[in-house]
Amino acid sequence: MPTRKRTPRFHRQPQRGTLVRYDDRIAEVLGAARGNRVMIRSVHPDGITRLTAVKWINLVPLGEQLF
Repeated sequence: MPTRKRTPRFHRQPQRGTLVRYDDRIAEVLGAARGNRVMIRSVHPDGITRLTAVKWINLVPLGEQLF
């Protein structure tokens, strides 16, 4: 049976200014929102910067290497 590599996740809400990965984009945490959500700022493929409220459990810490 193949072993499944687990993606590291946050154990608690990330601090403001933290760089994270959300889906296929890199985002910056702006602060807390309602419930278990945080506001993030990310650049979408069309080049527009957008603010989005997402559940912080879906954010993945950015590794040592950015690119």
